Amino acid sequence: MKTHLSYLIIPLVIICLFYSCAKTTETEVKKPALFITLKDDSAKAVSGATVRLYKTNIDSGLVKISDSNGVVIFNDLDVASYTWLAEKGCSTNRVSQTTLNRNLIPDVVLYGYSVMTQTGAIKIINNSTEDYKVKDSLITITLKKDSTYFAFRRVYAYLIHSEKLSTPGAGKDTLINIHCGDTTILRLPY
Repeated sequence: MKTHLSYLIIPLVIICLFYSCAKTTETEVKKPALFITLKDDSAKAVSGATVRLYKTNIDSGLVKISDSNGVVIFNDLDVASYTWLAEKGCSTNRVSQTTLNRNLIPDVVLYGYSVMTQTGAIKIINNSTEDYKVKDSLITITLKKDSTYFAFRRVYAYLIHSEKLSTPGAGKDTLINIHCGDTTILRLPY
């Protein structure tokens, strides 16, 4: 009787083991998403801003419009590092956060936050045969001969000090105004 019982128990145990092994389910991994919040200088939501999301420099980008809460959600993205540009009128996020500086993670929503400000651009062109040191309250750069510096700035008046590297201390101060959506050009030597 014992042998008949063991013949019955052993196959039942084997069937249970195979059944539990075959019961594994695959979990579906969702693509990453990016949740971007846009605020202005006074921390109010910026609605109606055009947000372009880029994966590479040659990418045409995905385009969405921010909602009444200043939020844009990009779903079903690839696992990659993205940059974004938000624009509304001459207000942009160029002087704020434009990337997370990391790859997105599958099945995770990552958050970005940008402050929209009125911006313009400054372009400093060194036509001289000498290098110049150029500085203001935000930057200090060495501008090589026959080179150009370009940057986006908030709309504001800036006092730029420039001097030849060969004659330190003997420089010139220039007051420039950055206007909304415009490029202010400063040529060296004056």
